[in-house]
Amino acid sequence: MTRSDDALFPTDSMIWRVHGDVVSMMVGGVTALLLQMLHPAVLAGVWDHSNFRTDMLGRLRRTARFIAATTYGERTEAEAAIARVRAVHAHIGGTLPDGTSYRADDPNLLAWVHISEAWSFLAAWQHYGDRPLTPAQEDLH
Repeated sequence: MTRSDDALFPTDSMIWRVHGDVVSMMVGGVTALLLQMLHPAVLAGVWDHSNFRTDMLGRLRRTARFIAATTYGERTEAEAAIARVRAVHAHIGGTLPDGTSYRADDPNLLAWVHISEAWSFLAAWQHYGDRPLTPAQEDLH
């Protein structure tokens, strides 16, 4: 991934710093996956509609590319990646065992996934990164 000065986030942003540390991103990524799976609809969506069981490495690689593209990539590249993910999510849905329906493009589910990732990446950075962020820096993008 070529880092662009025309990315969605400024080159001196906290997100560039946090997402740039491979170790904390790996730890944070595993943490985020486990936390996300605590939501029954997210778990069902992944279980029923993802190929993670047959292509775990490919699934993780695509997620890492998405994070890299939306963090560091040229703005148009990031927006295209976001549009592709939205298009995939628009076709995913199902019914939980209790009869509750779910959709992968549900804003509440997307918020759960996003917040799980952001919290997990930041928590891992704060523990394993080269210099912890201040509370004020934690709130910056």
